[in-house]
Amino acid sequence: MSSMSGLRTLAGKELRESVVTGRWLIAAAVFMLSGLGAVVLTYYLPDLVRTQAGSGIAIAMPRQTATDAVVAYAKDLDQLPALALILLSMGGIAEERARGVAALILSRPVSAGAYVLAKFIAHGLVVLVGLSAAALASFGYVALLFHPAPVGPYLLINLGLLVMLLDVVAITLLASAALGSGVAAGGVALVGYLALSALPGFWAPLNNSLPTGVTGRTSELAAGSWGGSAAVQPLVGGLVLALVCLLLAAVAVRLRPA
Repeated sequence: MSSMSGLRTLAGKELRESVVTGRWLIAAAVFMLSGLGAVVLTYYLPDLVRTQAGSGIAIAMPRQTATDAVVAYAKDLDQLPALALILLSMGGIAEERARGVAALILSRPVSAGAYVLAKFIAHGLVVLVGLSAAALASFGYVALLFHPAPVGPYLLINLGLLVMLLDVVAITLLASAALGSGVAAGGVALVGYLALSALPGFWAPLNNSLPTGVTGRTSELAAGSWGGSAAVQPLVGGLVLALVCLLLAAVAVRLRPA
């Protein structure tokens, strides 16, 4: 069995496990609730503020727009779904190593790279399906409650979210491969996610080379004042980061399969 045939077999195994364990449903629910909740909350925010202020206080709050809804959507999709992905993938390698499953799989003609990549493909498809469902549903709600958001910028925002969340999966798999505990891997992955979200804001070259360079400019994208070729570098940089994490995870698995 070649490494590539091993990859197909392992990827099929991981995809079946995603269905059996309900990983698809959990991720889809988190993505949908985050996306739709952000859009609906933005629409009703002025009414909520007036209600909480009381009858004797007048608060001037501008009318919410489709741009506000898209910005809230991107912000929420960059938070709760990322945490859910960490929880869903943090034990992917560490727990299989602890049960001896990883050593059994790697005793066959399957490379460590194929083993790690299969897990990334399965989790990545969960991200893709969940994000696509949330993006389509939220786009419809934005059009219904406000007016249709520009399709091009909206697609680019979601592409930035996709790369960002794939980075979260790759970082989590690296932590799971390097550590002996799924819980420890989850903690390290959480720190990695926070660093990926916050550190680029302190250094422009880093921000322009990671997907936060796209997700952090959501308002500009939604308004049509930024995008196009400027988004290529942060998107490519995010994919490179994921690739590096996967390569390091494969090395960790190869050095310590059990």
